[in-house]
Amino acid sequence: MWQHCEGYFSLDTFLLDVRLVGGQLTASSPGVPEGYEVILQPTAVPNTFLLQRGPLAGVTAVFHHTADGEPTGLTIGDEFELSYSATPPPDSEFPTGQGLLPPEMVLDMGKEADFAALLDEVLSGDGRLLTYTLPYPKHEFLRYLAAQDLFIFHGSPKADIAEFSTRRTSMELNDKSGRGNVQGIYGTHDGLWPLFFAVVDRDKITGSIRNGVQFYQNDAGDEVGVYHFSINREWLNKEPWRSGTLYVLPRQTFRQMPMTAGGGLSNEWVSEVPVRPLVRIAVEPEDFPFLAQVGGHDDSALTNLSVLGEQITQATTAADFGADGINMKLDYSPDLGETILQYIPLAQKFIPTARFVLRFEPQTAVWLEMIGPPAVMQVMRDRVEKHLDSLLVASG
Repeated sequence: MWQHCEGYFSLDTFLLDVRLVGGQLTASSPGVPEGYEVILQPTAVPNTFLLQRGPLAGVTAVFHHTADGEPTGLTIGDEFELSYSATPPPDSEFPTGQGLLPPEMVLDMGKEADFAALLDEVLSGDGRLLTYTLPYPKHEFLRYLAAQDLFIFHGSPKADIAEFSTRRTSMELNDKSGRGNVQGIYGTHDGLWPLFFAVVDRDKITGSIRNGVQFYQNDAGDEVGVYHFSINREWLNKEPWRSGTLYVLPRQTFRQMPMTAGGGLSNEWVSEVPVRPLVRIAVEPEDFPFLAQVGGHDDSALTNLSVLGEQITQATTAADFGADGINMKLDYSPDLGETILQYIPLAQKFIPTARFVLRFEPQTAVWLEMIGPPAVMQVMRDRVEKHLDSLLVASG
């Protein structure tokens, strides 16, 4: 009955395989074990399904077709637009870093007793560096802590954060729901994912990093996390890793962020008030169990966006900073006009909630106004303020 919905649906490097299994429409992505597929429950609306189980449980999926009934795409949660293919995409020459399953972990009585004793230190912690001398991998202790449902984990290259500030220094791309660009402290209830942020050396990498975990369930209620980690493929073979720190934070002030604009919960949590860590755990790249499986993606479009944005920043001679935007006065030229025409559509691809206004004031000035989510605007303000400060220094 639902054969017209079967096929492969993709968004950038993310792939969803939709198949009829036992008369039931299911969906899975690479790495999801058999029996853990998402179930698509039909609704009264044609070609519209409610996702059951998995990371998008409770979210609506809508299949799109031509007038002849040929599938063209899939919309999930009123946000993610996936394109259709009858066949899977060709294998990439680079590893994708997707579909990664955690190492097997056996929690015997001795190990659990050791972890429980260390748990007491975490609960009574005051930001101290936790001395970890147990003979088990650190990621196993972090998974044990995560199972307590008490903590939020945050990975950082910084080893001495006494209190986390809500001021953002980075932005999340392709964020339509707003979950990734709140002025707040981000973390997750998962113990493995943030190890990536602790050991990846962002100073050595241009472009973006892609990462996350999604949880899938089977009929028996068992759950498995499926991870993905990817960096700009130009840096994949250059060992961009470093020592870092895993922070264990109290959960009380954190809230879980939406997965899509249409519902569901992500595995990201945010606190919009400062947070002091309970403990810090020093980690090395080898403590990250997926280190050898990190994939690489094509970041040429994002690199181009960065180049264009820098040209606009360098042409800025003054700026007005508002609560939700920035208005830049430009040293305008026809070449800069071409740069802006290339920059705006590319920026809206990566920052879909951003809005731009180019204003020409006769015989006075040209202004470019950008309005966007808080974290994006904070990053933009920092860049423009740094540039304007350099102009003041240069002018003496």
